[in-house]
Amino acid sequence: MSLRQTAENILQWCFIKYLTLIERTVTIRWHEENRYGDSQIYGFWHEDSFFMNVVLDQLSRKTTPVDVIVTADTRGDYIENMIRRSGGNALRVPDGFRAFPALKKIVQDSYEKTHSIAVALDGPLGPRHEPKKLAFYLSEHAEEEFVGISLTYSFCLRLTRRWDKYVIPLPFTTVDVAVKNYGVVKKSDIPDLPVNADPAMEACVPADMTEKPAPASR
Repeated sequence: MSLRQTAENILQWCFIKYLTLIERTVTIRWHEENRYGDSQIYGFWHEDSFFMNVVLDQLSRKTTPVDVIVTADTRGDYIENMIRRSGGNALRVPDGFRAFPALKKIVQDSYEKTHSIAVALDGPLGPRHEPKKLAFYLSEHAEEEFVGISLTYSFCLRLTRRWDKYVIPLPFTTVDVAVKNYGVVKKSDIPDLPVNADPAMEACVPADMTEKPAPASR
């Protein structure tokens, strides 16, 4: 086994162990405007990707199985491993124009089997909090409801040097999870989407202490 593969295995082990710790200690407060049961398209912000493993695991118990769209490059390897750990399935999609054949297959599969799909709205590389059209393309063409998910953490670390300001929730954190159904949404008519479930609650600590904490988004 190469040194690189060994390092990747160690990182994946650390991610899984920490995710297990979070699952055992976190408190989730749900704020739901959604009726479960049918296939839906879930959209969330890329910064919340880590904790979305916990959210989607719990959502899958209320609705149909949830597939998560993940980049096809090596960054997606870590994500896919965590998704599988949480009982989900990763759909690997290349970036850019190479994505179209994979997306066509995803839409076709949505007609043939009952499952929900989750996607990071501003992924894989931003800009932050600017939703791309992928989730709404799937909603429109598969004729499935789009459900927006936004999170707020009582205490967490925020990686301020990353483009998405990635959030790492801390043990014993309370997480507010807002789930809102927007119905079938066309890619030409994207709604305004909240970036926090409760902006007044969040207390994230910047991981890079040379930067000042950004004010809570509204």
